[in-house]
Parts: sequence; C-alpha cells; structure tokens
Amino acid sequence: MEAFDDQEFIAKLEELKERDIDGFMGLVLFSLKTHPDVAVEDDVPVDYKVEAMKKVLKHFEEKEDYEDCAFLRDLQKRIEDAEKR
Repeated sequence: MEAFDDQEFIAKLEELKERDIDGFMGLVLFSLKTHPDVAVEDDVPVDYKVEAMKKVLKHFEEKEDYEDCAFLRDLQKRIEDAEKR
C-alpha cells in the first residue's frame, strides 16, 4: 500500500495540521521544494492545486517569509502554465 493511500498516514497529517499548523505548512513547503515537478505533473485538477497553493502561500505571507512566497508563486505559475500546454 502506498503512503498516500494509507489512512493512518493521512490521519497523522490531519492531526499535525490541527495541532501544529506551522509544522504542517513547513512539511508541505519542504515537499514542494524537494519535488516541485510532482506538484506540476500530478493528475489532480489544476483548480485544486492552485487553491491549495494559495492557502500555503497565504500562510507564509502572514509569516512574512517572502523568499518562500516567491518560490510558491513561481511554482503556482508553473502549475497554471502546464495546464495551458
């Protein structure tokens, strides 16, 4: 069974999100920075990916972490541009 199909794994992520939003968003950012091509090429509808990117971006804007915001904006643009091809 793949990790993303593992309900226990998903439940732990949900728990982390509720308990420690900074830790959760840091994990999301780390994953996006480590594997940006997966975010671009994944089969999830672009609208969902862009909406998720906006939530992550808002979190880091509120923390005034502008370097990460720039990365997230660039990745969001790559996702949107990939749909146009």
